[in-house]
Amino acid sequence: MKHREALALVTFGLLAVSISEAGNVLVCRDIKDCNTCADSYIHILGFKEDCRWCLETNTCGGPISCPMGKPVIQKDPFKCPTPVSFCLNQYDSTFLNFQYKPTAGKRYTDALGRSLFAISTAVRDRNVSDCLRSVRPDITFSRTYEVECDGSGNLCKGIIAKSEEAKALYVAYKGSTAGKQVFAEMLHGLTAQLGAWEKFESQDAGVINYFHTAFYRLFIDSGMEDDLMDLMKKHKNYRIWLTGHSLGGSLASMTALHLVKKKAVDKNRVRLITFGEPRTGNIAYAKEIEENVPFRYRVIKRGDPVPNMPAPLNPAVLTAAQYNRQAMHYRYLVHYDNNMAKGDEFNVCSVADDLGCRNTALSNLADHTSYFQIDQDDFIRNHCPRHELI
Repeated sequence: MKHREALALVTFGLLAVSISEAGNVLVCRDIKDCNTCADSYIHILGFKEDCRWCLETNTCGGPISCPMGKPVIQKDPFKCPTPVSFCLNQYDSTFLNFQYKPTAGKRYTDALGRSLFAISTAVRDRNVSDCLRSVRPDITFSRTYEVECDGSGNLCKGIIAKSEEAKALYVAYKGSTAGKQVFAEMLHGLTAQLGAWEKFESQDAGVINYFHTAFYRLFIDSGMEDDLMDLMKKHKNYRIWLTGHSLGGSLASMTALHLVKKKAVDKNRVRLITFGEPRTGNIAYAKEIEENVPFRYRVIKRGDPVPNMPAPLNPAVLTAAQYNRQAMHYRYLVHYDNNMAKGDEFNVCSVADDLGCRNTALSNLADHTSYFQIDQDDFIRNHCPRHELI
């Protein structure tokens, strides 16, 4: 029975708990799974209070039950740990020690990350084909698109490329340009924090206005989408890889969702890997990505501050409607808590919005501009030396 008359029992300052159905429950403590806990609430002295799932202890309780400052899930089961569906996963007592053991061909590897980052970095070069020839000689075709993506004259740039050897098509986007473009993105991110999202691919899903405008100007209006559709018709068995750094990561995730939602490609052929992607959209957007793009990874280096923007508000102080307007990352985070040197380890997070998987209080802008230990502009100036990255 989902709805019952609520009775809050307070004993020694702690919440007593007695049932585990989702919704309006008597007490929280006996709920044994995250999904039920996050979807449940109680009443205390006439006030509605969410049940909280304490990630580090794997327990459910009321407002004061979880350790101070530790990750908590409430209001929405979406944030609960969800193992990579195509992996052989193992857990110890906490989700933080998630052992990432995916099946071959369906996993993120450091070598794969480097290979795709090489392509997204090549987009920065004035002679994209020359850079690609150095870092990815298997790519025999590429086409470049560049447009003004805002009212200040800032440019957005993307490429379509093909590798017959890898049987793959690539869509890659250039990251943000320092200065006015970053400022414009931050300004639009602040308005998004207040719930000002642009609808994208569904009634509820929304993205930051700046990304919405950039996507339509670059991917739709420039002819980029039409050219990609032509290539996909000619190469029906090729996988479609989408990648980008920073702003480019947001455009890549939007492109992946757009292609699947319009049924231009089977979702199992789509591969999405981004680097330093900010929170592109709201909670509904994150859910749409997870439902429609099975193979998806967001790579973040240590204290990169860009993925922390725009910051969501504490769900404890929000109504359900306000909560649904918050920004959120989709799974799966690939976190390098190091310099990203060759052979460095990484962790894969099974929780939405990276909750508890990385320290968002750490902030070092240098981490945003030094993925895999390269400065992208220096890399371009030095004619894309393959040995530095791959």
